[in-house]
Amino acid sequence: MNKILARLLLLFALTTGSIYAAGSDVTALVKNGKANYIIVTPAKASECERFAARELKQFLFGMSKADFEISDKIIPKSIVVSALVSLPQSLKTVNIRTLSCDAYAIIKQRETIYLVGETPRATLYAVYDFLNKLGCQWVAPDFDFFENSGRIVPSKNDLAFVYEGDKTETPVFKYRKLYVEEGKTHTLQNLKQLVDWMPKMKYNTLVIPINYQGHGKVKWENWRKKLTPELRKRGIIVEVGGHGYQNFVNATMEDGKLYKKHPEWFGMDKTGVRSKEERMVICTSNADAVDYLNKHVLTWLKSHPEIDILDFWPPDGELWCQCEACMAMGSETDRHAMLVNQMAALLQKEMPHVVLECLAYSRYIAPTQNITLNNKVLLDFCPINQCFEYQIYEDGDARNKAYNDDLIKWTKAFGGDISIYSYFRKYGWRSLPNIIPHFMQRELNYYHSIGMKGISVYSEPGDWFTYGVNHYVLAHLAWNPNVNVDSLVEAYSAQIYRKAAPVGVFVYNELEGIVRFACSIPYTTLKKPEEYDVYAARIAVCRQKVTKALGENRTDLLACKNLKRLGLMLEYANKSLEVMRSKTLENKEETTRLEAEVKSYVKGHAEEGVFIP
Repeated sequence: MNKILARLLLLFALTTGSIYAAGSDVTALVKNGKANYIIVTPAKASECERFAARELKQFLFGMSKADFEISDKIIPKSIVVSALVSLPQSLKTVNIRTLSCDAYAIIKQRETIYLVGETPRATLYAVYDFLNKLGCQWVAPDFDFFENSGRIVPSKNDLAFVYEGDKTETPVFKYRKLYVEEGKTHTLQNLKQLVDWMPKMKYNTLVIPINYQGHGKVKWENWRKKLTPELRKRGIIVEVGGHGYQNFVNATMEDGKLYKKHPEWFGMDKTGVRSKEERMVICTSNADAVDYLNKHVLTWLKSHPEIDILDFWPPDGELWCQCEACMAMGSETDRHAMLVNQMAALLQKEMPHVVLECLAYSRYIAPTQNITLNNKVLLDFCPINQCFEYQIYEDGDARNKAYNDDLIKWTKAFGGDISIYSYFRKYGWRSLPNIIPHFMQRELNYYHSIGMKGISVYSEPGDWFTYGVNHYVLAHLAWNPNVNVDSLVEAYSAQIYRKAAPVGVFVYNELEGIVRFACSIPYTTLKKPEEYDVYAARIAVCRQKVTKALGENRTDLLACKNLKRLGLMLEYANKSLEVMRSKTLENKEETTRLEAEVKSYVKGHAEEGVFIP
């Protein structure tokens, strides 16, 4: 038997309790379909704690068909589901008292099992971890194209928990975010599916634009009413905003009369004209304009009490006022920092529960030397043009070096939390299979070493299958950057490709060594033609393995569907490689033909979970 497959089968057997190590403490939760335990929540449990108890009950029933009672009265055989703050003093142990920052504990004392979190959200993490130990797996959201192949809920008449000592888990990164951002393929349905998956992977923040680029399509308001309850009962942090001072001050406000009333509030362009253009930042030297902006932000937030973090960014591709008074205030970065500090001070006074977030991005990527940013602000650092041929801290690419230098400057100039706005799934990749689990691990270990507090990634459902292994691995790395990445790739492949898991592992490892060096990934350098020939030969071997696996597993329809998707990824990578090879040969006509072929190929396989045209 293949060594990887044998290892996966052994791991599955251990996690599902079908074999036990000698001396294991085995607790029978269900015997012959009957529950031996009850689920206990505090009498004044929060909505999230109650949801955690219901999730535990639902999945235990799904596995065993045993009905577990939920009560607020503890008996010897109880599974206590509670946040630390809700736990009665008489039940608190020394170990449980040490929890902090989204940490949770799974503890057994005599016959009682405790699933306790530092927060209600962390309590839900404890429940999912406990279920994972019983054999449940959720490697991907339940997006329709997966057809439930991204989850395992095993069926057992007898259900046992193997206790191997008390367990306490604490995340390394405080913020573990998924961004909707451009929202090319998000719908209410798949957003709910994504939100359902997030706490299973311990992602804790969902970020949605107020109105992406002002287009009216990707708007928090479009989903707010039905999505907020789903987020709240899971304790997920709601972060809303994005590019858009213009969401709060623009020429169309007050029935289109605001500009006519106060043209002096609007930024001046190079010709000396006060501009109505939305990407023009207001005249930040005008106190009345800033006051109008601040009041509108405050009013809007008070009408949106569900928001935990407000993103306060300039417009994308912003232009700054060129009037004499604004120019005298300093650089664009200075003026950005001043505006952020004013807003932060206002929120800390009026709405201290709301965190203000801003970007280090574009022309304001470096910290200002003149303004100290309020240390209560959450700063997201955005290396948008990072070259993925190198780690951000490595020599070899001038862009990366500049980003890393600026990031180090921020760590010295700013006393607040810094999170990385990562591009581990990037729109500019055009759904190319840039699979980078080991790359991400090296990056996150580095970011942790210099004091970063968060990590984020775009989360498009439309090409989730392509980047699914990245999303799965990143969730684990955000919690613990030292986790065994190879084991994670194996676990993901075992779930998605079943008996063909070794093929999935092989292909993912090869893609990590090919795509970021040989395909049309922005800022990847052109290679010699013979180098592309070597990469193409490696892709050919991958495609042969997938074809063989399809024949060997033809009776497993779900595995075959996913193997075919893997085959699409490989074919796309090969076509992209051909484009790069033609560029290095300076064959413009051939390059144009091949690029058109790539676009047609991607468009021809839209809505399969692999590509976004």
